[in-house]
Amino acid sequence: MRRVGFAAGAVCVGWWLAVAALAQESGAPPAEPVAAEPAVALDQLLTLPEDRTYAVDKKGGLTRGEWRRRFHEVRADLVKEREALEATEVKLEDAAGAAWSVNPIPGSETDTSRSPVDFQLRTELRRHREEIERLERKLRQLGIEANLAGVPEEWRS
Repeated sequence: MRRVGFAAGAVCVGWWLAVAALAQESGAPPAEPVAAEPAVALDQLLTLPEDRTYAVDKKGGLTRGEWRRRFHEVRADLVKEREALEATEVKLEDAAGAAWSVNPIPGSETDTSRSPVDFQLRTELRRHREEIERLERKLRQLGIEANLAGVPEEWRS
C-alpha cells in the first residue's frame, strides 16, 4: 500500500517538474503552486445553511397528511369490522333459523350451541365485537393525542 502511495507521489512530482522545465524553455514564468483551500469541518458539511428556512406545518411531530392518514386507517378498519360483524350476524341467523340468540337457555329447543357451525359463528361474532371495541378505543386515543398536539379538525378527516 505504501509503495503505491509513494509511486503516485513520485509521478506527480515528476510531472510537475516536467511542466516547470517546459515552461522555462518557452520563456514563460514558472507556475506557482496553487494554495490549498482551507479545510471545512465535517459538521459544517452535514448541516443546512442557517439562512434557509423550510416551513412545514407540523403538529405533534406529524404533518397534515400524516394525521389524516392515521385517522383514515383507523376509521377504514372500523368500517370493515362493522361490515364483517353484520355479515357474521346474517350467517348466524341463517344457520340457527329466524329465532337465534347468542346465549340460549340450556336445554331449551333453541339451544344450538352444540352445533359446530353455530359455535364457530358465535366465536367469530365475539371476535368482531372485540375488534370493534379495540378500534373505537384506538380512535378515541388518537383523538386525545391530536387534541394534546393542537391538531385542527380539518386534519382529522
